[in-house]
Amino acid sequence: MITLGIECSSRQGSLALLRDGDVIGEKSWIADRVRHNTIFQTLETLIQEAELSYRDISRFAVGRGPGSFSGMRMSLAIAQALALPDKKEVRAVSSGAALALAIAREGAKEIAVVGDARRGQVWIGLFQALEDGGIKLSKDWELIPYEEVSVSAEAVIVSPEAERLTKIFPNIGCAHFPHAKEVADLAQTRPEDLEPLYMHPPVFIEPKFS
Repeated sequence: MITLGIECSSRQGSLALLRDGDVIGEKSWIADRVRHNTIFQTLETLIQEAELSYRDISRFAVGRGPGSFSGMRMSLAIAQALALPDKKEVRAVSSGAALALAIAREGAKEIAVVGDARRGQVWIGLFQALEDGGIKLSKDWELIPYEEVSVSAEAVIVSPEAERLTKIFPNIGCAHFPHAKEVADLAQTRPEDLEPLYMHPPVFIEPKFS
């Protein structure tokens, strides 16, 4: 089975092709704004280099966030559009879980994936590495005010927005980004709801009446 992973929840977008769990091609790019043409051009190159066609893809896996709402929505829309003609399967997994899986594979036992939710809040999800090489969500995603954030000293803290969070997490280090290859990997066994995981609080602008 060939799976195409699509991950655009952060400023680093990525695509990956997996055949029966093994990576056969991957691409990534950095962009302040997610653009359809970047994804399609990169995808076309990826498929050509792998000597495949769109019909060879059996499953589409999408990172559903948390992160950029426009990136998550666009990834899901593209996957569904590509899957529709031949009624291929579309699965979604947490982009944060994909990032946690990559960090666990580097040896971390506890991982905190965090992001700046603005307006004095962060979003955070806690993960534990498993002996079989996988991960599990040990504490579900939540929004927390800056002043109430508390993370275990043993946890490795990672974020695609690390530079924005150094005052809250002094040991956060450089930015880490979720990648499509872990998205596709997790989608094999841990599919989630097929909708964006949007953690940023809604912003209401009171209408002005003249």
